[in-house]
Amino acid sequence: MTAPSSSCLHQSWRSGVTSTAFSARKQQALVLLLAQQLMNAQFLRADRAGSERLWQEAAALELDVERLLHVLYSGVDSQDHASLRAEDDAWLAEHSRTSNRPRGWTLQGLTRRQARRPAPAALVSPA
Repeated sequence: MTAPSSSCLHQSWRSGVTSTAFSARKQQALVLLLAQQLMNAQFLRADRAGSERLWQEAAALELDVERLLHVLYSGVDSQDHASLRAEDDAWLAEHSRTSNRPRGWTLQGLTRRQARRPAPAALVSPA
């Protein structure tokens, strides 16, 4: 069964939520959920493998690592959703003023880089 054409699904103005605002809320929910899971894996359980999987998931979702670290190390209890959201909102407000460049990192970008080998030291003969 499909929704009638007059449904609020087809009229974004009725809900007052634009697609941009919805995307921002969705991304914030992902950041907060991953931060909570990372707090649990890293700080409570000391689960290295679980923590690494969560960081790989953050990279796959192209979330800003600085944003995630800010929430993670803010000192806020992981169960206090309002405080976590306030910390993330503060970080967003600060970084929206200072930079308009795209932020974040990707798993693809990390794996494409090759390790640089140090240049061989010049052979110095004893004089």
